[in-house]
Amino acid sequence: MPIIVLFYIFATVIYLKYITKMKKSLFIYLLFAAVCFAMTSCSDDERRDEVRVDILGKAPIFMKKSSMELMAKKDLPNWLAEKITDLEKNAPPAALYEVYLCRWKSQSIYYIYDWFSSCHMCEVYDVDGKKVELNGTEDVMDFSNNSTDWKCIYVIKAV
Repeated sequence: MPIIVLFYIFATVIYLKYITKMKKSLFIYLLFAAVCFAMTSCSDDERRDEVRVDILGKAPIFMKKSSMELMAKKDLPNWLAEKITDLEKNAPPAALYEVYLCRWKSQSIYYIYDWFSSCHMCEVYDVDGKKVELNGTEDVMDFSNNSTDWKCIYVIKAV
């Protein structure tokens, strides 16, 4: 594709002196459009990779390394199943939540990640459903760096 654009540019420059003023404007516009098209075009695989990188670029590093071990809602703790039901009922259109289970400080931790929220680490709970308070940067960094065995156990997609 870039070779065609270069040829078009070369031909336009050579024949520019033979073209009327109105046609010059049209040629310049078409030239600009062709260059823009050549610069932005890519294969479907490249587009898919870009989207995947953009989505994963937002997620914390420990989540990128998590395994996908989805569970039925009935197999989750009652408090978590109720929270998920509430999220499913009240989620805005196109919402996306993921529920993670990990280990931190020798205990199991549940983390509900909202892909469209600016509040990261806001939905962190222990096994009994008690909210885990991450106070300050040190706690967040400790949780990020020292939590292990990350598993995505439930996904909520609003429609």
